[in-house]
Amino acid sequence: MKNKKLLSILLILIVGIILYFGYNTFLAPKGVEGLKEVTIQIIINSQNINETFTYKSDQEFLYELMKEKEDALKASFEETSLGNMVTGLMGYTANPASEYFHILINNEDSMTGVDEIPLADKDKYILELREF
Repeated sequence: MKNKKLLSILLILIVGIILYFGYNTFLAPKGVEGLKEVTIQIIINSQNINETFTYKSDQEFLYELMKEKEDALKASFEETSLGNMVTGLMGYTANPASEYFHILINNEDSMTGVDEIPLADKDKYILELREF
């Protein structure tokens, strides 16, 4: 009985490791190397904020660029179990009970969080404060 439990736990652990490496190898978003020119637009209607920034960067993901330009964007982040979350921009902090920063890529809703959005040349990233 004990051996079956141990074997089951070991098998689950091995399957978990295989799934993790399979996801990272085949499914996880890949960053694009090299210099890119991208636009970040921040919209906070309640504060009459609509700012646009254009950056040339060799960063591979949006989060990396935003961390690099954290002072100019007046950005703040919170690390969660699901990855980093944008909690504030342009000095405004979203109320976690009712607001969040929605991300659009070339006017299309992002399907991933800020950590997993690869930067691509000439892309436009819009971060708009929205209510739940």
